[in-house]
Amino acid sequence: MTFFILGSHPALSLAEITAVLGEKTVVAQTPEVLVLDEVTEDAAVLQERLGGTVKIGGILGEMAHWNEEEAADLIASFAREASGTSKIRFGISAYGLGSDTRLLGKAVKARLKETGRSVRFVTSKEPALSSVIVTENDLLASGGEYVLIQTRDTVWIGQTQTVQDFKAWSQRDYGRPSRDAKSGMLPPKLARMMVNLSGADPKGQTLLDPFCGSGTILAEAMLMGFHTLIGSDISQKAIDDTKQNLDWLAKHAHLAESNLSLLVHDVRTLDEVLPEPVDVIVTETYLGKPRTRLLTPRESEQQSRELVALLQPAVETLARLLKSGGVCVMAIPLFKTKNGFKPIGLEPVFARASFGVEGSFTYFRQDQIVGRQICVLRKP
Repeated sequence: MTFFILGSHPALSLAEITAVLGEKTVVAQTPEVLVLDEVTEDAAVLQERLGGTVKIGGILGEMAHWNEEEAADLIASFAREASGTSKIRFGISAYGLGSDTRLLGKAVKARLKETGRSVRFVTSKEPALSSVIVTENDLLASGGEYVLIQTRDTVWIGQTQTVQDFKAWSQRDYGRPSRDAKSGMLPPKLARMMVNLSGADPKGQTLLDPFCGSGTILAEAMLMGFHTLIGSDISQKAIDDTKQNLDWLAKHAHLAESNLSLLVHDVRTLDEVLPEPVDVIVTETYLGKPRTRLLTPRESEQQSRELVALLQPAVETLARLLKSGGVCVMAIPLFKTKNGFKPIGLEPVFARASFGVEGSFTYFRQDQIVGRQICVLRKP
């Protein structure tokens, strides 16, 4: 059995895992963790593929009732297998378990000291260790990180096999040469999740981003192995930024040359210059003017009407550009009001364009005034 520690938007993470792996037997599920049976894919390959999963590992055992001594025995039996003769470093993360892991850690440490090796128990202020702590302390290569997963009737104990490469994600976000904060910045992790939600096969399929901005979606698609990519934007600066960022990425990540087409064009007439329909569309539309305060309900309604009118012809064009049975994953704005986030209401436009809505997810940070609604659309 395999566990997945979900990211900050669990519903989106779950949908991404399902899109990549297909339907699997769900053994256990909590707000933070998914446990699946019969996962044959390599954990490291999956971790690199998924944008919304923090950790992946294997289940070592389960307990019907929490027993600290049994848990310490099990964890110590695996941690003492750490290679070499130097210090054993291990950590414990708890998901949904009320018990203090420090006492368990001390019990495990006492057992490991019997090996004669030096032992360090790595802790955190939070119940769960971050991928940064796991990586910086080299836990996976020394003694291991062990996870405790509390469900309604079981405590699962697992060992982490891989964690998100936070340095690589940060480098692609903040290290790229062209970033335009004024026009909004799609996080690379979200871009990766959106590409995965499309269910597209990178080999042999064409991906289009008609609002490519600085090229974040195209960059993640390139890393996933998409060979044929098309990016367009009404802004020449956006296309210049995209080209610079993709050239940087190809050199930085040692990527093979892809069949990339970039063009400055209004999305509303894009079907006039693209001769063939594409397999998949992944894009973030215009999110509206930058906001510095909460919108009143009236302002939200007014802004929503304006954006729906603006985006309707774009949606109709995208429907014409997509092959029959193709998927369009689209990020559209959510406006924060005193009553919470409000969608702009593009569903009638999707219906008129003959798009079926297969999924809808919210994505926002606590400090954001404009969030995102991620819509998964399919053309019949």
